[in-house]
Amino acid sequence: MPILKKPEKLVVDANPILSALLGGKAKRLFFEAGIAEFAVVESVLAEVQAYVPKMAQKLGVRHEFLFYALELLPLTVCAPRTYRRSLQKAMMQIAHRDPRDVDVLALALALERPLWTNDKDFDDTTVEMLTTAELLAIYFPRLS
Repeated sequence: MPILKKPEKLVVDANPILSALLGGKAKRLFFEAGIAEFAVVESVLAEVQAYVPKMAQKLGVRHEFLFYALELLPLTVCAPRTYRRSLQKAMMQIAHRDPRDVDVLALALALERPLWTNDKDFDDTTVEMLTTAELLAIYFPRLS
């Protein structure tokens, strides 16, 4: 489904954050697109933090550098109370595919925002899902 309007606020899954830390194209969206807010659940942040030591070793940099880079990302961490009322609906839609994605979907449902993810587990849910490539095409059409 083509997007007619640039989303002003997004819920973000782990993979765009990891991509940005690795120096991927996702970092342009965090810093150059002018998106007002990137909401994230605490479990996604914990997942990303768990990957940092492996990523640092792979990149040949100190893990402190990547933790600092993570702190620089303009993420708004949302507590579970923010999406508590949407948990049941999210469980019904995605728990059978990946129970770890329930909180992310619940936040997108609660905030009524598009979800930025490259994870196919979110296909066939009731939230609008945008991949990094789709967002780049929306915000930087001449470069994608």
